Amino acid sequence: MAAVVRNRFYVAIAMVLALLVFAGFARTFYLRPWFDVPPITLLLHLHSIAFTAWFVLFVLQTRLIAAQNYRTHMQLGIAGVVLAVVVTILGFATAILSADAPRVRPMGMNSQQFVLVPIVGIAFFAIFVAAAVAFRRRADLHKRFMMLAMIAVLGPPVARLIALTQTGDYFGPIQMAVAAALVACCLVSDWVKYRIVHPVYAIGGSILLISLPVRFLIAQTPQWERVGQWMAGM
Repeated sequence: MAAVVRNRFYVAIAMVLALLVFAGFARTFYLRPWFDVPPITLLLHLHSIAFTAWFVLFVLQTRLIAAQNYRTHMQLGIAGVVLAVVVTILGFATAILSADAPRVRPMGMNSQQFVLVPIVGIAFFAIFVAAAVAFRRRADLHKRFMMLAMIAVLGPPVARLIALTQTGDYFGPIQMAVAAALVACCLVSDWVKYRIVHPVYAIGGSILLISLPVRFLIAQTPQWERVGQWMAGM
């Protein structure tokens, strides 16, 4: 019972993340037949399906651990590694191909500038998942790296919710606030249950949060825009 109580936090926050993703992409993907939205490419369909499968798997895995069904959790973990590779490849491909999209991006950036933001997010996802796999026999490290991986890729659904609520003038602060709130929840949960601040959340979460304003700054430099223009021409 103690193990079940300890893992309720991960079951709950996994559902919160899944609902956030669904809300963000409801109009453009999940419920698109009911909305007048432009068609999307095959790559975007594959990208959306892969990410959806990843979030479903994440929710399922947290529930398996809460139920102490470790064997099934480890068996699904093998499929999870393959899916994570697919998600990473499709994520990078989708981000790079978005560099030539002829529209104004958040914070007044163009596509060649803004492409840095999702690329770094996908890179963090890949790094955190790789760390989680490397420490799969250390449950305390494994679950925390996985949680940071999920937080790292919440930028796109949050961006769509910002556009839907017409709060684009506060794009940067909202993105940072959402990520900070989720990392803070993880830190508070650890403190309440264990009276410690786990270094994975403290260090990894801090790096992830600091990267957001750094991304926004670098993305608007002439040096990065040239890189973005090169990506747009690929």
